[in-house]
Amino acid sequence: MTTPRTDRILVACPDARPPAYQAVIGLAQANLLHSFHTAYYYRGVGRLGTLASRVAPERFARLQRTLARRFDPKIPGAQVRASWGYDVALRFEEQLARRGHRARSGVARWRTERFDRQLARALPRHRPDAALIFSDVGSQYTLPRCRELGIRSILSMVHGDVREEQQVLEREAETAPDFFRIYLGDGSLDLEALAWLHDRRLRDIDLADRILVPSDHIAETLIRYGTNRDKIAVIPYAADTHHFRPDPAKRHDESCTFLFAGGITQRKGIKYLLEAWRRIRRPGWRLQLLGGLPSDPGPLVDYLDEVEVLGRVSHAEMPARMAAADVFVFPSLFEGSAVVTYEALACGLASVVTPDAGSVVRDGVEGLIVPPGNVERLAEAMEQLGLDPNRREQMSVAARTRAESFDWPRYHSAVTGAARHAIDCPG
Repeated sequence: MTTPRTDRILVACPDARPPAYQAVIGLAQANLLHSFHTAYYYRGVGRLGTLASRVAPERFARLQRTLARRFDPKIPGAQVRASWGYDVALRFEEQLARRGHRARSGVARWRTERFDRQLARALPRHRPDAALIFSDVGSQYTLPRCRELGIRSILSMVHGDVREEQQVLEREAETAPDFFRIYLGDGSLDLEALAWLHDRRLRDIDLADRILVPSDHIAETLIRYGTNRDKIAVIPYAADTHHFRPDPAKRHDESCTFLFAGGITQRKGIKYLLEAWRRIRRPGWRLQLLGGLPSDPGPLVDYLDEVEVLGRVSHAEMPARMAAADVFVFPSLFEGSAVVTYEALACGLASVVTPDAGSVVRDGVEGLIVPPGNVERLAEAMEQLGLDPNRREQMSVAARTRAESFDWPRYHSAVTGAARHAIDCPG
């Protein structure tokens, strides 16, 4: 009779990014979860919430929709270790960014290092078999502590290789100086703070026993810079294919709605998208930008009357917004693997993406892949799909099929397998 495994894995991620929550769910379902260390985690209405719902029901309903993103019924609440401090600092940091205050970077360092320090102090008490640490938050204290205690460390790398980003920054500063200041959106681009973050991310790569990356592009970049191939596991993300679905009433015709979704920043290639759109726009075609504009849109202003700015929408609205479009365009310059690209596939959208977007789109099958920062190639790809409704329809069917093969249960299984491998193969 086979003895059940008793391995226990600690997961740490302060925000509510889907890959972190889904990793926790997968490990919990496999009976491998020790604990989930995060920032704020919503545990239901409670007495104060009940009172608020009576006093200000509309405002409370809006707040609850936001809070609900910090909750998943499949996560065992008893194993969540939550802290409010990280989120309080993050909100304060956002306020400082809007005012262009230089103290912003100091607050960012404080909240990151505090979470790291608290996590490192928890390790000797919990003594898990392994720790799955998401990017940035374990670099200074937690990963070294794992080595001291003999705890296997697994890094979930949610961004691209920072040495590649440094090249992107240098190129953009020279070729797109007007958009460079909104590379990350709000506030001035603090290169010193970014260098501090890059140093942490390089330390992550060096200290982790195992590295999970969401795309082949990131894996190949790490290997090019000297990381051992055997240390890396490629585990793509996924979409909720039950909520994100094609519109069954859609008809592919001469009209075409192109959709961009994400932060409207230069890191996402927004300048190149807007310039490509100027080259191809025509009657019956629309470009929609779904996401928040920077508080000071600066160079974007000259383009905004040519596009539809949808702004931020609730997560519940996203499936319908996406399914109503015809082509998803995401010309990112630097990325981990954007979950929104999987959601677009699930909605049956032909896609135009860069290799850097971390998408699982195959060139010529579910969409077209173009080089980052190349306006001519981007415009050409968008125009090809806009002018060919039959091709869009074929790609739509392929996109949905592709999404169904990259669902969250597959991700659960892959993360569980990688965690067990990290424990079983210490060399």
